[in-house]
Amino acid sequence: MTLTSDEGYQLLRKGITGGISNVMHRYNIAGETKINHFEFDQENRCVYSIDSDYVMTHAVQLDFHSQYPSVMSGEPNALNPYTNHIIYMPAQLIERITDYDRCKAQIFDTNRFSEDPLIVDKMLLFVAEIKGHVDERYINEVINWGPILRNIDITTNKEIIGEFMYNHLVNHKLPHDKTERKLTNLVDTNNEVMPFNNYYQWLLIDTCHLVIDEIVSVTTFTKHSNFNSFVKEFMNLRQQAKDAKNEGLGQFCKLILNSAFRGDALNSEKYSNTRLLSANKTFVQHMMQGFIHSTELNEDLYAVLVDKEHCRCNTCLQVAYFVLDSAKFWYVNFIYNFMNKAYNMNRMHFVQGDTDNLTWAISGNPNRGPDQLFEEVIKDQGFFDTYKDCVYTENGQRQILHIGVEKYGYNCIALSPKNYIINDEIVLKGVILDQNPQIKEQTFIDCINKGTIATAINTTLCQRKGTMSRLQMEKNAISGSHTKMIVLSNQSCLPFINNISSNRYFIKQ
Repeated sequence: MTLTSDEGYQLLRKGITGGISNVMHRYNIAGETKINHFEFDQENRCVYSIDSDYVMTHAVQLDFHSQYPSVMSGEPNALNPYTNHIIYMPAQLIERITDYDRCKAQIFDTNRFSEDPLIVDKMLLFVAEIKGHVDERYINEVINWGPILRNIDITTNKEIIGEFMYNHLVNHKLPHDKTERKLTNLVDTNNEVMPFNNYYQWLLIDTCHLVIDEIVSVTTFTKHSNFNSFVKEFMNLRQQAKDAKNEGLGQFCKLILNSAFRGDALNSEKYSNTRLLSANKTFVQHMMQGFIHSTELNEDLYAVLVDKEHCRCNTCLQVAYFVLDSAKFWYVNFIYNFMNKAYNMNRMHFVQGDTDNLTWAISGNPNRGPDQLFEEVIKDQGFFDTYKDCVYTENGQRQILHIGVEKYGYNCIALSPKNYIINDEIVLKGVILDQNPQIKEQTFIDCINKGTIATAINTTLCQRKGTMSRLQMEKNAISGSHTKMIVLSNQSCLPFINNISSNRYFIKQ
């Protein structure tokens, strides 16, 4: 439904954030790396990185199945403690409330836990602008994976990012002493007012001990779950395509699902049009004005990106905002309301995560291979058995609001977001790996041990004013730069905490 309130538009547009991408432990080698955790010392106002006696045996990467469509589907899931286990989507903006008592009543409405459809039907969704922090008595319950995923301004100087990473940037003439706005894991709102949708807000309060210091406003919306049939149809089509090994159809369904729910609503996205064309028609499209990029789906099918002459955003902004925030809610909810309760988290640490995946280093049974997954670290078998079927999928089947195992192995080196290697499989944003065979596991190890920077050359086709050119662009492929967290010399990456400077972060021996 179209927004008619300028205040509502400004709230959503300024508050919208993309997907999380972060690294917390960079060097993870089976039989060598010790499981590490963080500790906040409230009395001495400092933070420690501490190695445990547990030695890593393997790494596991999990994948959230179709994360954005899933949270928009309105499909019930028992792991969601709110609104009768359903994540609803917003429709019409009702009002912006600034009265403190009314705002507080909306945020702390006890009906959020109701399983009565009649009560839930009367509830409204909301976006709350608040300033807050995790109660210091409970910071150590959340410090290993900061649950507040928000953009903050990070100045890349020694005082903010710490001596270890700052020296690396200076010594290798990488950008430094600049202010960058980045999405990261936090345990407070950085003394800023930040908006959260109701699901994310409730989770932070109920599970992560968030204390609200200030409430600026609460903007309410009616709700619905009318996207359910659409999501189910395309999820089923995508699974059928996967079973039939029809990569073209699978990619088509993925494009439809993702573009329908958030792609054209982010500031960073370029409004464009994707066409599915044969090889011959793709070649012709390369010669035409407006061509941007093409991706091969199979031998005779390409996804071709072209500029639209007249662009428009097809996604309601409030829907885009709720999809992105509810995806964060579901990500954090899985960690805090399933993993923390089912597994012994002292025997694992978080390596890296992206919008729809997360990788863990685990200390399991050294006599078993990495296919043991999480079996050896289950601490509450009853809880695990109760909820496993609404969390995990089997046999590679994609299900709404479910998670599958993407890959597993013995080692994972993650230098920075979207820059890691696991099982000899390299993920390197912005680098065409087939054109740069010099990038391999040893390249990552050299960056960790010696600070070595590796460059890559990408060769692409580009059209400008009707002329097609072949371009070769050299760039830093592996720089070792990671400024979203405070990186210590043991390769652990700790969250920023308001009023705790980087020189108060230590490695405890």
